[in-house]
Amino acid sequence: MDKNILKAEIFNQLEMEDLLKKEESVRMTLLMNPNDIDMLSELAILLYHKGDYSSAIKIYKKVVDYKEDKAESFAFLGHLYYENEEYLKAIRYFEKALEIDKNYIEKKDIYFYLGQSYFRTENYSEAVNDYKNSLNLEKNDEKKAEIYYNIGMAYNKLGDNEQAVNYLTYVRQNYKNSPWSVKSSLYLLQQMQQYPQN
Repeated sequence: MDKNILKAEIFNQLEMEDLLKKEESVRMTLLMNPNDIDMLSELAILLYHKGDYSSAIKIYKKVVDYKEDKAESFAFLGHLYYENEEYLKAIRYFEKALEIDKNYIEKKDIYFYLGQSYFRTENYSEAVNDYKNSLNLEKNDEKKAEIYYNIGMAYNKLGDNEQAVNYLTYVRQNYKNSPWSVKSSLYLLQQMQQYPQN
């Protein structure tokens, strides 16, 4: 997910030791003022970066009611549930974020993670729809390659091998230097071996 959603750029380069020190400092501040929304939000972000998604969810759920930017808050909560592999809850919060703000700046990321969540819950038709919505907004070529690949794999799961092959061939032809091109090539090779042309 785009780090703008997480508002966590300052933590990107921190190592675990730095995270632990920062977490200790935030928790000390919270001892004096346990309802400090900014500190609770910061603690949730720190826990996210530590990979403690369950704790981050518990804390961030307290924060959501007090945040002005509800779309961003729901998107972050959706991402926490996604990382915690609670895909149905992730879907609910991603959809809430989109309902609140149709012009949300990071909408492409929400659609991408909705697609990922639907894929993991085996709702491949919805996954395709959300991947396509994300694709229409995405500017980054590497991310586009990943989305095209994911659409192809969702079509494969739907049993539409023609569409799967079309999307994966597109990745191979248009994103040759991408790891998604390699994955697409492997899939296509497997298809050729499984269904040889006479």
